[in-house]
Amino acid sequence: MTAMAIWISAIVVYGVFWLWYCGFKGKLSGAEVETYMVRFESVGVSADALANLRHFMEKDDGREWFMVNVLQLKTPKRDSAKLLQTYTKKFMAGMIKRGGHFFFIAIAAAKNIENLNCEHSDNWTSAGIVRYRSRRDCAEILMNTFGSDHHADKLASLVKTFAFPATTSLLMGSPRVLVAMGLALLAALAHIGVLS
Repeated sequence: MTAMAIWISAIVVYGVFWLWYCGFKGKLSGAEVETYMVRFESVGVSADALANLRHFMEKDDGREWFMVNVLQLKTPKRDSAKLLQTYTKKFMAGMIKRGGHFFFIAIAAAKNIENLNCEHSDNWTSAGIVRYRSRRDCAEILMNTFGSDHHADKLASLVKTFAFPATTSLLMGSPRVLVAMGLALLAALAHIGVLS
C-alpha cells in the first residue's frame, strides 16, 4: 500500500465515522416537532413532560447534546441493579446505532456535600451522562422507550431519579477528536512502515 493510499483510507474511515457519529439531517422542522408531540401524547406522556419536550425540540440547534442522569436504586440494590441493567442494554442498543453512548458513569461515594433547597434529594446511588447525536434521535429513542417493558424495568428499579438535557460550553476529549488523532497516528505509523 502506498503512502497516499494509507492517508486516503484514513480519511475515508473517518468520513464514515463522522456520518455515523454526527449525522447530516440538521435541525428538527416544525412539522417534525408536531408529529413527535402527537406520538408522545399517544403513549401517555404527562402534560409537564410534553411541555418540556416541546420546548426542547422547538429550540433544536442541530448539535449533539447530553442527558444528565442521577439515580437512587431501590433496596435490595443488587436486584434493582439487575433490572436497571436489563433496561440499559435495550435502551443503549437503540442509542449506539444512532451515534449515542455513555459519556460518563459514576457511583456515589457519599451523600450530598452541598444542598440548596433540595434536602430530600439525597442518598443517590449513581450518576451518568449520555451523549445524543441529535434531538431527532432522542425523539425516536423515546418513542421506543415510553410505555415499553424495559422502561417499566427502569422505573421498578428506582426510588427516584431526574434527568435533564444539557448542551456543552466546554467538552474535553470528544470522540470526534480522539478518533481523528487515533487514525492519524495509525496512518503515520503505516506511512513510516512503507518508507522504511
